[in-house]
Amino acid sequence: MSPNHETAAEELPFVPGQIIKVCGDKDSDGFYHGESGGLSGYVPSNMVAEIPVNDEYLKYLLMQQGFLPVDHTGMSITPASSDIVSIPEDVIVRRMVALFDYDPWESSPNLDSEAELGFRSGEIIYVLGDMDQDGFYYGDLHGRRGLVPSNYLQPLPWN
Repeated sequence: MSPNHETAAEELPFVPGQIIKVCGDKDSDGFYHGESGGLSGYVPSNMVAEIPVNDEYLKYLLMQQGFLPVDHTGMSITPASSDIVSIPEDVIVRRMVALFDYDPWESSPNLDSEAELGFRSGEIIYVLGDMDQDGFYYGDLHGRRGLVPSNYLQPLPWN
């Protein structure tokens, strides 16, 4: 919630880890104009950070969702990794933010904790498909894949 009640209605509400498309430069008051989740408004520059897009998988996902313009200069937007390409077209990919730290070696209820991903609170995990009967998703974190507990995650909007 904005500390400035007079302009709060003009500000874009967001949560940690949410991707915001910034339009233009920072204004003299230190705000960007941003869009996310079908809404637009002012975003305080001290509360956001630019996402470096040097990872082909992240670039591909951001282009798919409209956060980055499609590169028409001949560069392929199809991920290069065979693991990424192996995701069937009908699998639903969702963005989730980790609510808590998770170390499978310490916290896992499963005997096969090596099949799980560890993560830190605030990290963005791409969930591939539906939750299994044990309450775990299959997720991708910075190119690493494995099981992640559903009760440690919260869905994030794509835009």
